Amino acid sequence: MKNNTTDKAVLAKVFDLMNDWILESQNPDTPVIDYHKPEELQKILKLNISPEGANIDEILVEIQKYLKYAVKTGHPAYLNQLFGGFNFPAFLGELVTALTNTSMYTYEVAPVATLMEKALMEKMIGYTGWKSGTGSLLTGGSNTNMVAMLLARNVKFDGSKMNGIPSGVRPAVLVSERSHFSMLKGANTIGIGQNAVIKVPVDENGRMRGTAVQNAFNKAVADGYTPFILCTTAGTTETGSFDAINEVSDFAQTNNLWHHVDGSWGGSSIISKKYQHLFLGLEKADSFSWNPHKLMNIPLICSALLVKGNNVMREEIQSYDSDYIYHSNDNSDYDLGPASLQCGRRVDSLKLWLAWKFYGDEGYAKRIEHLYDLAGYCTTYVENHDDLELLFPTQSLNVNFRFRTPEGIDVDAFNEALRYKLIETGDAMVNYCILPKGLSIRLVLLNPDLTQEDLDRFYNRFLNAAYLLLKQWQKPVVKVNSL
Repeated sequence: MKNNTTDKAVLAKVFDLMNDWILESQNPDTPVIDYHKPEELQKILKLNISPEGANIDEILVEIQKYLKYAVKTGHPAYLNQLFGGFNFPAFLGELVTALTNTSMYTYEVAPVATLMEKALMEKMIGYTGWKSGTGSLLTGGSNTNMVAMLLARNVKFDGSKMNGIPSGVRPAVLVSERSHFSMLKGANTIGIGQNAVIKVPVDENGRMRGTAVQNAFNKAVADGYTPFILCTTAGTTETGSFDAINEVSDFAQTNNLWHHVDGSWGGSSIISKKYQHLFLGLEKADSFSWNPHKLMNIPLICSALLVKGNNVMREEIQSYDSDYIYHSNDNSDYDLGPASLQCGRRVDSLKLWLAWKFYGDEGYAKRIEHLYDLAGYCTTYVENHDDLELLFPTQSLNVNFRFRTPEGIDVDAFNEALRYKLIETGDAMVNYCILPKGLSIRLVLLNPDLTQEDLDRFYNRFLNAAYLLLKQWQKPVVKVNSL
């Protein structure tokens, strides 16, 4: 690209490709994925980089191939993971973020983004009920949980920031048995080991309650552990359950435990006054994970860790040997880097700022409430259909169900095969999990552009694929007599 004319022409072509892809993603008659097995896709893509490089036309071809075979996560049949949908103002924010290409360590190099992030953190903290707090955008919900553990370790074990865990102490983390696997990874990362993660049984609705926490705590102490942090979940990955935050907060305070609330999945529900009761007791917690890249449909990654108090993050994370980048001046109090484990950090504030600015609090509340209504609609659909079975009472935005199979057909194996068949045809992408009753199709409602018509279409495709697969599984076996 030697001149502006060429630049503009190439950009125009790229924007046309993106626009076409957006329109295809919103068309329910297009496949959610043009599926190929890895070996087949490798042959199609011909992934190689030549010593002499490539011209811009070849680069455009690479973009075309990428878009052709990418999963359309904004598609109405994409119901697979805890992210999805298409948020246009946030998308614009992503483009400008890449264009300006800065890092979030100092106000000097990211003045607007720094002020935006600080304003966003203050706004989000306003939902917690805390008198004061700080926050930071991190690289995913797993990292927010890990950093919360790190902060708790440093606060509860004096001197551990500089000297590590005190000799003879066996720290322990109390979590729901349905907590996210990042709790195990976090324990590994901060040096206490995964065996120090003690999983607390949940009730029939997938909720961790106060009595179960008390029993797990007592056993941990009897086994020689020193619990220092208690983690509740506001929206479990499999069932969307909200732990009894208020009960657990009281227990944490009584026993001098750091209380972290993992709202990575359901945290955005707090924007809606209709669902703020799910967070009762959050005002007593010490930290809160909230992922706008899930229910707020912000492009990945956009994850916030909010911490009660004004200085905990900076005091427990910053080091003091970085004078080449952090200088004492009138703006140093605005630098966000000292409170982050990262040095270079991507700007994630602009896309969230533009989206929230566009929809406002009321707009986002309506979008989230619409999703809860759709979850209720899907639940009723399953309960009223003879060939479908609800595997778990719907708690929020996860609808767990399966296709009923005739006697003699393994229901788990059949539903797993059915799920992959839907992906191979591009008819739908939906995931599964393992619950006490067996393998469950896990329908996740987080795309606010979905309608009841979209979900009717999904169930029709699901059932049609199930009936076709059932015929294959029920074919009589022809026995051939051997000579």
